[in-house]
Amino acid sequence: MKSKSIIAALVFTLTNQAYADAILFEGLALDVSTGYQQTERDTESTLLRNGVSVSTVTASTDEGSANAALGVSYSFALSSNYLVGIGFDYNFTDLDIGRPLIDSNPAESTVTFELTNVMNLYVKPQFMISDTSQIYAKLAYTRADLESNDAVVDFIGNTEPSLDGYSIGGGFANMINDNVSLFIEANYFNYGEEDTTYRYDGSIGGLTSVGVASDIDGYNAKIGIAYLF
Repeated sequence: MKSKSIIAALVFTLTNQAYADAILFEGLALDVSTGYQQTERDTESTLLRNGVSVSTVTASTDEGSANAALGVSYSFALSSNYLVGIGFDYNFTDLDIGRPLIDSNPAESTVTFELTNVMNLYVKPQFMISDTSQIYAKLAYTRADLESNDAVVDFIGNTEPSLDGYSIGGGFANMINDNVSLFIEANYFNYGEEDTTYRYDGSIGGLTSVGVASDIDGYNAKIGIAYLF
């Protein structure tokens, strides 16, 4: 009987200790992170000269950019080892995605592309792997604005669509005291497909518009620090 009581007490202690470890990450958290993103873009460009479609050019480019983001999240402890969180982060740096090829000569491409106002709304399953550390996955809806410009003198303007897509990723986090954790993570982004139209006055070679269909995705890796309230 005594041995059974000791075993029950030990099980109770270990169970509650494990749950205490999980709730280290429970609650509202703010985080800041920085890293590097490689963004890839496949395009198909159609030129219209004097009302006639004269050529279609396909191209694939990629560009690297530093990124920095602010985020807020809330995590709930589900059991001794599992948590789930919901969160939002906003990238306050613009992401270069290269120059689309809109003519037969790459050197003639004067159009620049950027992703701006990049934001993610995510779900974050988490699993404790030690008293103070965890691994996690991130599944997100992602949104960004596609901004571009052409430096040539006959350029009039262009459409600037919004992109809607998804991202998947994962990371590792470790609590360094009661309120502060450090984390490292990597993500894949798919921003979907979008069409952009560039309008010209026709004064150079009769060019009046260029339609660019883009398929954009990317990868990032970042490190960050979070404060748990």
